[in-house]
Amino acid sequence: MSLSLPGSPSLAGRTILVTGAGTGIGRATAEHLVANGARVFGIGLDGKDGETLHRKHADAGSPLIFRETDVTNEGEVRAAVDAAIAAYGKLDGVVNAAGIYMTGQRLEDVSDEAWDRTIAVNLTAIFRICRATLPLLRQAGGGSVVNIASVHALATVPGVPAYAASKAAVLGLSRQMALDYAVDHIRVNALIVGSVATRMTLDGLDEAGGAEAAGLSFETNKIARIADPREIATGIAFLLSDAASFVTGSGFVIDGGMTARLL
Repeated sequence: MSLSLPGSPSLAGRTILVTGAGTGIGRATAEHLVANGARVFGIGLDGKDGETLHRKHADAGSPLIFRETDVTNEGEVRAAVDAAIAAYGKLDGVVNAAGIYMTGQRLEDVSDEAWDRTIAVNLTAIFRICRATLPLLRQAGGGSVVNIASVHALATVPGVPAYAASKAAVLGLSRQMALDYAVDHIRVNALIVGSVATRMTLDGLDEAGGAEAAGLSFETNKIARIADPREIATGIAFLLSDAASFVTGSGFVIDGGMTARLL
């Protein structure tokens, strides 16, 4: 898909932690933020992809560091946050983009392992990342947290009980944190995304019989089409910026009209 995107508000001088930065939405976001003046500390399991990302920007002289990190491991999360502060001295924003998607099972067929893993990556990791970083945002005088949720938080489909539950919880948690941390000048929003052309989504669509079988399209003039990850990154950059100074506690929808069709 050919894509021309408008520029985002400047994030010059901001330091942003991005989870899931090796691939998909996280990677697109890390690159978009750097292009708009931010310093990015990316973390994720995809060490090889993350190293490629870091090398690409290091060669270009851009401030993007990647550290291989399991976001479900408290010790690794704390070490990564400490490393970000050691590298950049402060933290102004957090993007929780790490996630997994499991499909094709009704609830009675979901194993404890599959359920626990989905909740651990999609929800508990956000809790751990925010617990470690919110004090640092407060020390910086405020900031912004963007948590990646999904249209499944609002309208779902058969066969994704753990995923739908985790993403609905992300929306609820984001709204609750927005209330608690407004006093610290910290904004918290959930980004409700539709289908995005990431490895995770495309693998899930293959299992479901392809995009057409799922009622999705790659054509740019179609409702409920599959997005380019860079289109999601522009929304994240907006929510991180001062242009979104009055946006907090929201389920900010970027879904190509998917929920307009489903709800």
